[in-house]
Amino acid sequence: MGEPQPVPVESAPPSRTKVALTVLFHSSCAILSTILSKSALNGIEAPVTLLGLQTAVQVVLFTTFGLFTGWIQLSRPPSAWLALLPLTVARLVGILAKTYCLASVNASVYQIARGLLLPFTLLLSLLVLRPRPYYPPLSLAGCAMVMAGFVAGMAADYGQALTSGKGIILGVGSSLTTAIESVVVKRFLGKSKEGMWQMVWMSNVMALPFYLPLLPLSGELSNAKNMFDMSETSEGGRQFLASASLTGVSAFLLTIATFMQIEVTSPTTHMIVTAARGVAQSSLAIVLLGEMLTFDRAGSMFLILGGSALYGWARDRYAQSKKPSEGAYQPVPRDEEAATDLKETKGDTLR
Repeated sequence: MGEPQPVPVESAPPSRTKVALTVLFHSSCAILSTILSKSALNGIEAPVTLLGLQTAVQVVLFTTFGLFTGWIQLSRPPSAWLALLPLTVARLVGILAKTYCLASVNASVYQIARGLLLPFTLLLSLLVLRPRPYYPPLSLAGCAMVMAGFVAGMAADYGQALTSGKGIILGVGSSLTTAIESVVVKRFLGKSKEGMWQMVWMSNVMALPFYLPLLPLSGELSNAKNMFDMSETSEGGRQFLASASLTGVSAFLLTIATFMQIEVTSPTTHMIVTAARGVAQSSLAIVLLGEMLTFDRAGSMFLILGGSALYGWARDRYAQSKKPSEGAYQPVPRDEEAATDLKETKGDTLR
């Protein structure tokens, strides 16, 4: 007979106070980043310049914090950088699409415009990820609610000339590119030898050179030059630079907050918090940016948030049902579905 195996000691669950403070910190960083970005874009519509400045601030903060904690290494072989190029490109395209979408629609309907993110993510996961994730019927019902909220909200906004066709197309494109980014991240989480922090830092560093050719291609080069020429910088330019710097800080804090929230909350809580954050974000956009709230927008937001919460609850309920009962012997599952669920949750960190 073999030696008896030690019984694992389960760590105590986090206190309600810790969970509440972590959720508040995460939601505050996410909302602050969106509102500041929209405020800057309302003054000067320069999405590429805004993202370039945000990324530069994040690289400085990640480098300082990562070296202090020992979580990142500055010296990596060329093969390691080259291996992360697909992830960098996917993240860059995703964040560009999100920012252009934010520039074209009101912040209060930003979540509605990107309402196809969940359906696209589910579809691409089924097509690309192996083993294929399983989605319970209730989770698919939640996905259908999200799609209904998007269609109803965008149709009403377009009919009332509150959102342009360009905004709707950018919303769909942003949802698709973010879903592709999410699937790419999940694949890298399972195959890359780099740690999460190292991947975030390296992808941000690699993204910086891409902004140099994007500035003239987007027609923002002259505006960017004027902003950094202190003798010609206008009041609006100074406000744009200040907002861009603050969004870089908030994005850095958001990454830390995402790690913390993953640690102390379940996937269901994460989805519900994300839904509630959308309501708070829309409310602040109405109050601070003077945007309009219509009955159609409120109804669409309710469908999207309710569907997201139902999806998260159904997935979590299915995961709990697959856990072995206490004291019962269970073989290790070959499909590693639990690992896949963990990858899906951690995938949000790199967005």
